[in-house]
Amino acid sequence: MLAAGIGIEGALEALDGAAGVASVRAWMERHREALLAHQEGRRINWRALCDWFASVGLLNGKGQTPTIRCAQLTWYRVGKWLERRKARAAERQAEALRLEAERESEKAAIQAEIRQRREAEAAEKAALHDRMEKTERAAAWRRDEAARVAEHNHRVAAEAAARKAQAAGVASSRPTYGLSAVASTGNTHLVTLDLPKIAGVSYRAYEPFDPTLPPVREGEINPLSGNAWEFGDDLPGYPSKRGYEFEGDWLKDVGRLVNALHETTSSMSDGEKFVYRAARGSGKL
Repeated sequence: MLAAGIGIEGALEALDGAAGVASVRAWMERHREALLAHQEGRRINWRALCDWFASVGLLNGKGQTPTIRCAQLTWYRVGKWLERRKARAAERQAEALRLEAERESEKAAIQAEIRQRREAEAAEKAALHDRMEKTERAAAWRRDEAARVAEHNHRVAAEAAARKAQAAGVASSRPTYGLSAVASTGNTHLVTLDLPKIAGVSYRAYEPFDPTLPPVREGEINPLSGNAWEFGDDLPGYPSKRGYEFEGDWLKDVGRLVNALHETTSSMSDGEKFVYRAARGSGKL
């Protein structure tokens, strides 16, 4: 017969026989709890119990019928042994629970880490998408700005050529007395603000603009960025927000111009103070 096919029953019987399966100790180990439950706290009649041990053939470790003193000592030792066995079982159970709790904690930590990583990746993707949108809006604005500047330069050159031709016609049809005449073409004339050249102020502040357009008001939507203007209305005598994509760039230019035109805030208007302080608070100056 193969070793793998042999059962364990015979080995268990051999061990029980060696330990004294018919001994008083073995009987007490198996039936201590039932006997205690039956007595319900009453004292055990050891004389009656020892007589029964003798009648059924239960012996002590020396192979003799147990005396009352021997039965009591065996009962005490069995109780201590069972207590230790229960304590060891409780320790093993507590260790198993501890290990299970550690596994659950590690599992929760891993899941939390995975969730945080996914949230971080989603936030990074959203931020990247937002940056790409802003970059595209900025590129579109620069393209529109370049087209607007080119159209403006073309119109200015055409108006200058028309004025020059008209002035030449007027001069040729009148006597010359040291005077010249220049006529308007009737188109809207762009104007340029008389502003000091300040380091750090962008070219937008000095570009010609259409004076017939209304000033930009706080709360209006910037068509270039899609955001509402926050820091007040356009300031008279200063560049309009209309020429800027981002309000922060406008704050920087106007804040530096206000700072250059006034030695102290006491000479500033309320609007100039508001823009100047907003520019300083946002780190634009």
